[in-house]
Amino acid sequence: MEISLKNNQSIILNAVKNPSNDSGDILLKDENGKDWIIIKVENNETSIIFQDEEIFEKKEVLREKIDATFIDFIESEQQGTEKTDIDNESDIQPFDPEDIKVHAKQFSLRLVYDMIKDEDIDLSPDFQRNVVWTSNQKSRLIESVLLRIPLPMFYFAEESDGRITIVDGLQRLTTIKEFMENKFPLKGLEYLDETCGGKYFTNERGKKGLDKKYFRWFNQTQFSVNVIDPSSPPKVKYDIFRRINTGGKPLNNQEIRNCLAGKGLRQTLRDMADLKEFKTATNYSIRSRRMDDQEIALRFILFRELFDKNENVEAYSGYMEASLNDLTEKVRTTELSNLKHHTENFKKAMINAEYLFGSRYAFRKIRTKDLEPEARKQLINKALFVACSVLLSYKDPNIIQQKNEESTLLKPLANLIENDQNLLDSLSYGTNSRNNLIYVFEKIQELIDSNLKK
Repeated sequence: MEISLKNNQSIILNAVKNPSNDSGDILLKDENGKDWIIIKVENNETSIIFQDEEIFEKKEVLREKIDATFIDFIESEQQGTEKTDIDNESDIQPFDPEDIKVHAKQFSLRLVYDMIKDEDIDLSPDFQRNVVWTSNQKSRLIESVLLRIPLPMFYFAEESDGRITIVDGLQRLTTIKEFMENKFPLKGLEYLDETCGGKYFTNERGKKGLDKKYFRWFNQTQFSVNVIDPSSPPKVKYDIFRRINTGGKPLNNQEIRNCLAGKGLRQTLRDMADLKEFKTATNYSIRSRRMDDQEIALRFILFRELFDKNENVEAYSGYMEASLNDLTEKVRTTELSNLKHHTENFKKAMINAEYLFGSRYAFRKIRTKDLEPEARKQLINKALFVACSVLLSYKDPNIIQQKNEESTLLKPLANLIENDQNLLDSLSYGTNSRNNLIYVFEKIQELIDSNLKK
């Protein structure tokens, strides 16, 4: 949430629950941990109980921003993870506008279908997997084509090898492909119900296809596409995608990365998120609806690779989203076989975490009061998840279980978080910052070294 100040500057605030009590208050803090606004929540209604005097926003504007932030905060909780801070975009080097190279082209539906079949166009089938059109919505799109109504502009990103990724228009192209594969008949048409209602694309196995006139028109239909040139930097593609995508609810960063990622990484993240060991270690808390499970798996890969290069967390730039974007681009052409080791390492980490902490408490910002039977289960903390999973991924589960009792690290972790205010703050505010993650990794490494038998 960005707010304006009286000195004509602005700051980014992130929402966190008040860690000092169980009131349910939400604190809006800057990256340094300063409280700017405190929100009281009762029956899903919010009210401001503290506001820094330096804030310079109209009352109604601030109210709208707080309401939007609260909704985002609740959605994050429903995903099963604590909300993390976002990168301050003003601190990230912007790209040169001259690097944006977009060309207008015309494609026929038949050509695009053939390119999809030949895998020259990547539809990324798991992308936006929960955004599915109804049969009537699909039929109305096909009817628009048959009526020769121009389709809205598509955006493609061309790679250096000529292959194409869909930036905007994925659902429309998926619908067109499904229709051309006779996967659904036309229904609920407004103008062509008498001539095309109930018909498929072609005659096949008792399915009645379009009349030749409409069949011909459909194949010959041209549509306009803005193609992002392969010479455009990856950050340009991400920014264009974020600005122009029209597919319903705005996409989050991981959904955008999934669209622009290579097949090897997409499959790897899917495999990691589908691991039974991951689901049980997290107590089935992290949902897949907005790809939060795959985003946290990608974080694991990012920091595990830093450790594999003996660079440790100190090589981390401090900008999480930019780092995840860069990693996605770096391995875009990497084959699945060369990424499988990440799934195996992730699996080991999950087995160890569940054994040493227990599935109810693993990766959660717990204190001794949270270990009581009636205590509310805490959310997954991403900073704690990354530190624990990466460090435990180097341990052999068989040796861990032979030499250590179950839940060996549970009480030591709760005591550590309770008695180390710096650690609690690092897990609560500015959780993506370089210094905070360095501190979290250091303390978890000490926890492991001090309590595990080798």
